[in-house]
Amino acid sequence: MTERRNQRVVITGIGVILPNALSVQDFWDHMKKGESQVDFLTRFSTEDIRVKTGAELREFDYSTHLPDLSPAHARYYNRETLAIMSALGDAQKDAGLNRNSVAPSRVGFIDSSSRASLAWWEHAWQIYNDSKDDKIFDKYAVLTSMASNPTNLTAIYANIQGFVTTVTAACVGGHHAVALCYQAIRKNRADVMYAGGHEFPLLKPLIKMYSDPSSSVMSTESKDPKKAMRPYDRSREGFVLGEGAICLCLESYDHAVKRGARIYAEINGTLSYNEASHAMRMDMTGSKAAKGLSDLLRIARHPLKDIDYFCGHGTATHNNDLAESRAIKLLYDGAPVSTWAPVGSIKPIYGHTFGAAGIINLAASALMIHNQTLVPTINLKDPDDECDHDHIAEGYREQKVKNIISLAFAIGSQSSFVSLAKVE
Repeated sequence: MTERRNQRVVITGIGVILPNALSVQDFWDHMKKGESQVDFLTRFSTEDIRVKTGAELREFDYSTHLPDLSPAHARYYNRETLAIMSALGDAQKDAGLNRNSVAPSRVGFIDSSSRASLAWWEHAWQIYNDSKDDKIFDKYAVLTSMASNPTNLTAIYANIQGFVTTVTAACVGGHHAVALCYQAIRKNRADVMYAGGHEFPLLKPLIKMYSDPSSSVMSTESKDPKKAMRPYDRSREGFVLGEGAICLCLESYDHAVKRGARIYAEINGTLSYNEASHAMRMDMTGSKAAKGLSDLLRIARHPLKDIDYFCGHGTATHNNDLAESRAIKLLYDGAPVSTWAPVGSIKPIYGHTFGAAGIINLAASALMIHNQTLVPTINLKDPDDECDHDHIAEGYREQKVKNIISLAFAIGSQSSFVSLAKVE
């Protein structure tokens, strides 16, 4: 019996529901032009907390993305559910597919969120305290309060009957979702898989928790919100939180070519591992991440010299910026800095979105390959001595882009990398 060959996996669709970006074009324009969508928080008073800024999804009408969703059903869905449903629907359309294009059993959906349903619980508890109406905790709340609810309802709406689940792995969850989708297609268990991520962390209790002065991981910028997040800069003081949803349509290369699909990029390797080191930060020597990147290059069958860009985790925190830069330095093993591929961060545009961050990184990387343009790391004026290498701080750069590696690191000692390539 002849063994079935591994399938190639490509990205054919992107769906975006992010602050002031409800289309792929909006998403790309913000990144290319370096236009931050961070602003002062308006959802609640910040007078009694140190953090003043965030990337809020203010304008979002689900009906323009899901025109055939019954209002009778939608009334039970919270904002995060409607956002990820819309992102998947838009990714499907962007790929030129519909819910009947592919046998439903050959389609799956893996969604990532670090704190799914937390926004629902805060919303429900506030309504209950104001009204004392027990109906807020009716039989439908059993469903809508579950962490897997957004994923499950999205799959039902899209008639997805293959492998469907929710992963929660903090900031590497998006990469984990993609890795699971990649393996399902690669092993011919599916023709199409959707990898999504959604996060709605702009809740006052959560922000108070992350703005604990002893941790120093969140920006307290109070004058210019657009400059609140400054990765790799000497003046950095931490990240800004963002909210929204994003989804990628992954497909086997043969399936995409057969139907004449537009291909953004190919996924040719993933690697996730646990450093089993410090629970709250990366290995500060950079050695474990350097080894992980070296292993990914071997998996993807790329020499280091062929990498054109590293889409960094870039959280603008002291530990992340230094550890990430040290890993790159070790990876290049004494080679002149002038020979290193650029390392950038797109987080100053939409903020840090936790479980959705890895998907946003990969969507950005796929578009950089597709448009043959590297986007800038904004707000970088005075690089930290250990981070003083090419971050494309001057503005977007048009050049040949064949290979990009996306990096993600998470609390809990987790690391993850994904390799993308231009389809030749």
